[in-house]
Amino acid sequence: MFHTKKAAALLAGALLGPLLPAAAQAAPAPAPAITLKVLSAFGSGCPADTTYAQPTADNTAFSLSYSAFRVSGNDYKNCKVSVRVAVPQGWTYAVTSVVNRVTPDLDKQSAAKLQMNAWFTGSPWNASADNSISGPSTNLWTTTSSADALIYAPCNRSFDLNVNNTLRVTGNASSSAELIDTDMQASTIFNLSWKKC
Repeated sequence: MFHTKKAAALLAGALLGPLLPAAAQAAPAPAPAITLKVLSAFGSGCPADTTYAQPTADNTAFSLSYSAFRVSGNDYKNCKVSVRVAVPQGWTYAVTSVVNRVTPDLDKQSAAKLQMNAWFTGSPWNASADNSISGPSTNLWTTTSSADALIYAPCNRSFDLNVNNTLRVTGNASSSAELIDTDMQASTIFNLSWKKC
């Protein structure tokens, strides 16, 4: 009798498991903490002490933010930044996509263009974007570069991420674009996929 009830309970649990809310089921292991350090930043879009790197709260992504990367009409700015990316022993990651977030203020005679190249020193991974937007526009403008294939970093190694951004605005001098989401305070976001070594 005991065995029959136990078997019935196990069967019911197996059948109901997929129907339970996600919170009631076992949660996936949290992503490990990532450590970031800006090694250098050069260019008119990133004067000294205006470039920052930080992970998201759940460590599924990290972002770069520029507090002075604002371009007015008929001008451009660029920045090349290098960030040391370190992860705990026993874990590795791949970049699944790169998202750029631009706040434009363009009239109908103006346009903006963003060119981005990103790569890890010593790794075959790289990403690029070349996107334009025409005015009038004051809505947040995002560009996304998704990876064709996931390239995981070798285990137990730190890598230097290099990002080169150029933002150009053509048209009236009163128009502008800023490489930052003024609400999120994030300019370029690197989404990650984690796995254990």
